[in-house]
Amino acid sequence: MAPTPLMVLTPVPLWWSLWVRFTWLVAAVARGGVQRRLRDLSFIHFAHWSLVRRWPRDATVSPDEAAPRTLVFLTNFDGSDIQYIEAFVRVVPDQIEALYRGARGFPGARRFRPVAKYIADHSHRVDHFYAAHPEATTTAIGQALLLHGLFADFERRVADVDDERFAREWETFVTVVQGLV
Repeated sequence: MAPTPLMVLTPVPLWWSLWVRFTWLVAAVARGGVQRRLRDLSFIHFAHWSLVRRWPRDATVSPDEAAPRTLVFLTNFDGSDIQYIEAFVRVVPDQIEALYRGARGFPGARRFRPVAKYIADHSHRVDHFYAAHPEATTTAIGQALLLHGLFADFERRVADVDDERFAREWETFVTVVQGLV
């Protein structure tokens, strides 16, 4: 299955963009509590938020003085938008609230349907996106990296052992990593 892309552009006032930057700083100090929960959602390939300070001028669009900043959310995932949004509302509602509460018209992150409508109203068509490993989600890549490290440890442990010890170490290794393969 090819990943599904989603891009959500949310105008936010200057004061809210400062709050968002503060929450990102807190998240960095907290060492990825949100990322850990999102990585556990096995259908996500990529998710990224950023703030755009200003867009290039466009004569066909009037500037929105009340929203000088835009919160950009880019993601790709397996499944439908509905499954994705429902999972976010269920797994990280407080963090979604912390990012979007100051955005004009945001309905709160506790109920799926209003959030889905808000995202539909603010999403934009994605003409192109890149997935380095389109068959692999963040969960699969994380497991592969963990397996790689565990195998390197195994190789060091069995470098100069006899056949009996190798067999015991192999059985232990396979038992430990069976959930990763």
